[in-house]
Amino acid sequence: MATQEYLDFELTVEALPNGQLRVTLANSPVGSVAVDVPNAITPAEAERIIGILDGRTRVPRGEAARAARAFGEKLFSLLFSGQIYAAYLTSRSQAGERGLRVRLNLDKAEALADLPWELLRDPSGDYLALSRQTPIIRYPRLITVRPIVEISLPLRVLVLISSPKDQAALNVEAEWQSLQEATADLRQRGLLELERVDDAQLITLQRKLRGGVSYQVFHYIGHATFDERGGVGMLAFETPRTELTQPVSGEALARELVEENSIRLVVLNACQGARQAQNDPFSGIASSLVARGVPAVVAMQFPITDDAARVFAHEFYRALSEGYPIEAAMAEARRAISSSLGNLEWATPVLFLRAQSGVLFPKRRTFTERPSYGGLREALLRPRVLIGLSALAIVLIGILSLLSSLLSSLSPPIQATATPLLNIATFTPTSDAPRNIDLVITRVRFLPPNPAPGQAVTVAIELQNNGTSDSGEFDWVWFDRNAEAEDATPALRGRVANLSPRAKTTVIGTYRFGWWGTYLTTAWVNPDNRAPESNIFNNFVPRTLTTSAEPFVVDFARLPDESLLEAGALRGDEFAKWALALRAETENKPECAAASLLVSLADDLNQITTGLPNAPLRCANLPVIFDLAQPSELAVLSGARIEFLPTAPGEYILEVRAPDNRLQRRESLNVTAGEVGKAQTLSATLNGAARLVLRVPEDGRTIIRRLTRTIAQP
Repeated sequence: MATQEYLDFELTVEALPNGQLRVTLANSPVGSVAVDVPNAITPAEAERIIGILDGRTRVPRGEAARAARAFGEKLFSLLFSGQIYAAYLTSRSQAGERGLRVRLNLDKAEALADLPWELLRDPSGDYLALSRQTPIIRYPRLITVRPIVEISLPLRVLVLISSPKDQAALNVEAEWQSLQEATADLRQRGLLELERVDDAQLITLQRKLRGGVSYQVFHYIGHATFDERGGVGMLAFETPRTELTQPVSGEALARELVEENSIRLVVLNACQGARQAQNDPFSGIASSLVARGVPAVVAMQFPITDDAARVFAHEFYRALSEGYPIEAAMAEARRAISSSLGNLEWATPVLFLRAQSGVLFPKRRTFTERPSYGGLREALLRPRVLIGLSALAIVLIGILSLLSSLLSSLSPPIQATATPLLNIATFTPTSDAPRNIDLVITRVRFLPPNPAPGQAVTVAIELQNNGTSDSGEFDWVWFDRNAEAEDATPALRGRVANLSPRAKTTVIGTYRFGWWGTYLTTAWVNPDNRAPESNIFNNFVPRTLTTSAEPFVVDFARLPDESLLEAGALRGDEFAKWALALRAETENKPECAAASLLVSLADDLNQITTGLPNAPLRCANLPVIFDLAQPSELAVLSGARIEFLPTAPGEYILEVRAPDNRLQRRESLNVTAGEVGKAQTLSATLNGAARLVLRVPEDGRTIIRRLTRTIAQP
């Protein structure tokens, strides 16, 4: 694992008196800019999403996911508008595989500081915080920060466990066990130590910290709350003898921890540890610690379940032990919660980071050593390993040279005319051209690198002119599969006006892969020799991409060619590239023979309905048939789920049919009057099925929002 060296994209949000917001891009790879935008987040919207996340508002899991997605995309549109969005796209291109760290300064955001900014979601991609490439951190500005110093291993973590008798019981032993499991390898190698403190009193912590042992991490397991009246965050420590709750403010905790100058990271595994008052950005527990110079604090902005806390701690410390910077470790822990529990608790942790680098604990080094980041990188830096790898490389080179010589002696000379060219390229030498142009592709990147089928992928191609003359205008293309196939056509294409000698540029496109598997893609620069080059045989670069095994979600918002699906009639074959076709069933209803599928927009979501083109309310309850193709044996469909909106009480049926249309099974859901208008789902196991049919009650309407397909895990 290569340690990521993030580029920064720093945004400041300021609430203005006129209901506007000033969003300032204070620092980025491409400069700074400020824009004033209307505050599009209403108090009702904020209250609803916070209620869902903190458990006060009970909604079905699917509805919670939709609400989070819609709110996250609205937050994204609020921050990344106009010039800031253009700067964001360019900055991501420049950051490439290094990653772009989004730093949020909310000191003057007032009520907006309480929003779950970790839900920021790119409408053409995913939640930013779930990717190591785009971590989100809170970045208060007007504070002092302790410098990062090199340390001598082992890394010492002081774990204080508080469980007062008058508080709800926590499964602290399970979390302690998870911490031990996550760090077992490190502890065995002498790289990390855990020390547990069960006497959760402030005086005990004070004595422990002045005991002569240098701790680098303080980890708190227990309860916390935010006193709305006093406007301060409080931790639930324990009173002597009675073991009842002893409230400890963030300021009081900070007062003790800052005395221990070696502490660089504080982890508060307690509810609402990240809350703060609107008029005092440093009134919360986490913010009090950050204000007093602690470089990094991880805290929870909402209640978190024991299961989520255990998963977070396990993956967070494991990622840190593998050498990831703290921002990337947060993203790994978030995805672990998302994949393991399938809920929104991944948005609960908040990272406050004031250090310039997320590598908080570089190892003490001599004049011949480099900082230690742990994991594979540390192993590869050992001289013995390097010598072994060098010897292996020499042996491999010798074997390849011998094979090359043997093959050359056995094979006839290859004529120049036998060199295969891609169908789109023709090359006519221009020996009398006065210019010296040599266009090459220096890098091809995919963001995310392993997308789920149907997920938007940013294809970034870095181009360079190795010649000594300006290139002039030239084209570039990108194929989503083998470019040498007879029917291969570019999936992406574009044009560059000019590239100076030795100059580089990065071109970007967006694409969605239509199935699970590994794709051999090809990037090609100057395919038609528009710019007269001295050499075109270095103009293409193949690059493989393997999709993840995540579910394939079709929300009927975009088509495979990345265009928006507009309201109106639907042919049904628009999603053929994604191995999907759908149609309305009109058999036995001659009055509905002209009916078709219709696309409508409601609550910012696309919906598939049925009806007559000129009378959409007639034939509105027709069954919808989903034909599920199986284009690859490498990824066999195992299940499907249809999300729909019931409009009348009664039985909703999902039929599973074989390729010959034989009924295999029937899944049903009885919707009560109180559930009408609330999104529901029907799921089915496929086992070779090729067709699904959704049927609604006679007095209802067919309204479909999403189709999700899954494959059998290897």
